[in-house]
Amino acid sequence: MRGKRWILVAAALAIAASPSMADEGDLVLGQTMPYSGAASALSAVGKVQTRYFEMINAKGGINGRKVKLISLDDAYSPPKAVEQTRRLVESDGAVAIFGSMGTAQNAAVQKYLNSRKIPQLFVFAASDRFADPHASPYTLSGMTLFSTEATVYARLVSSTIPAARVAVLYQNDDYGREYLRSFKAELARLDSKAEIVAASPYEVTSPTVDSLVVALASTNANVFLNASTGKFTTQAIRKAGELGWRAQQFLPIGSNFVATILKPAGLEYSKGAISATPTKTVGDPEWVNDPGYLEWLDFMKKYYPEGNIEEQLNFTGWNIAVLMTKVLEACGSDLSPENIMKQATALKEVKLPGLIPGITVNTSRDDYRLIKSLRPQRFDGTRWVTMSDAIAIK
Repeated sequence: MRGKRWILVAAALAIAASPSMADEGDLVLGQTMPYSGAASALSAVGKVQTRYFEMINAKGGINGRKVKLISLDDAYSPPKAVEQTRRLVESDGAVAIFGSMGTAQNAAVQKYLNSRKIPQLFVFAASDRFADPHASPYTLSGMTLFSTEATVYARLVSSTIPAARVAVLYQNDDYGREYLRSFKAELARLDSKAEIVAASPYEVTSPTVDSLVVALASTNANVFLNASTGKFTTQAIRKAGELGWRAQQFLPIGSNFVATILKPAGLEYSKGAISATPTKTVGDPEWVNDPGYLEWLDFMKKYYPEGNIEEQLNFTGWNIAVLMTKVLEACGSDLSPENIMKQATALKEVKLPGLIPGITVNTSRDDYRLIKSLRPQRFDGTRWVTMSDAIAIK
C-alpha cells in the first residue's frame, strides 16, 4: 500500500502476507534469504538491505522510481530457493535477483536465471562459478572470490613461513573444496618445499569439529588454515587454543568477526591469527572518524535503530546495496537485462563507503571479479591490526 513501506520482507516467522505486484513504474528487485533454519543469522544481510532501500525511497527512489525489494525466505534450502526465485521472476516481475544468500542456493537458480536473461547480481556466494562471464553471463558475485582470498593466504605463507607444514580444516562442500584447491595450487607454485600434511573436512550438520582439530594438531603443523564458517570457526579456534597448538592460524574473511566469532572462541586463543579483507571492520578504532563508516552509523541510527552495529553482516549488506544503487542509477530509464548487465560489468575504480581506502570495485565484460585486492591483518587480542599494504591478485 502506498504510504506504507515499499519493502517486503517475507521471514518465516513474520505475519503471513501475500506480496502484490509492484505499482506501475516501481523498480522490483528480488532475493532469497535464510530467514528460518540453522543459517538464519545470515539473514541479517536481507534485513539491512530492506532498510537501505526504504531510505532510498524516502529520498525519492532511483531515477525517480521507487524500489521494491521482495526478500523471501528459502530456509537455506536449494529447492526452496528455486521455488522462491521462480516466484520472484514469474509472479513478482523482478528485473534482477540481488544479493541472495548461499553458494548452493545461488547455484541452484543460476542456470534458470541465465536462461531467462535475468541478472543475478552481487550474490552472497564467492565461488568462481559466480564470476564466469562465458558460462553465466548474467551472474555476478558480490563477494571476494574464495580463489582470490585463498591465493592471498598462500602468498603470505610462502613469504613468511618457508617450507611450511600446513594443516587444513575445511567445509565439505563447494566452498571448502574450492578454497583448499586454490590455496594448495598457489602454495605449490610458490614453494615446492611447503607441504599440506593433513586436510580434514567437516559436514555443516556436524555438532562439533573438536575431534578434527585434535587430529590436525597432532601433526605438529606450523600453519593452520582454518577454512571454516560460523560456529565451527569458533570451535576450532577454542580447541586449538586449549590444546596449546601454536600454529600460525589463517581465518577467512567471513569468519574473522570479532564480536560474533573471536570473542566466543576466546580472544586470547584468537591472538595472532591472520586474515585479509577489502572492507573496514565494524567497531574498530581505525574507522572511528572515517566518513564512510560514519555514513553507515548514521543510516543505522535513522533507519535500522534496532540493528546491531557490532554485526559485520549489517555493514557488508549495506555496502553491497550501495553498489547495487550505483548500477541502477547508471542504467537511467533503460532497465533491460542487457543494460543492467552492461552497467554492472563496466565498473571502473568504483569507491564504496565500506571498502578500505585504495581498494575499489572493477569489472569488465571479460572479468567479473569485483575485488582483486585484500589487506592482510593480524589480530592482536583486541582488534585487527594492518600488516602491510593490500595484496593484488591479477
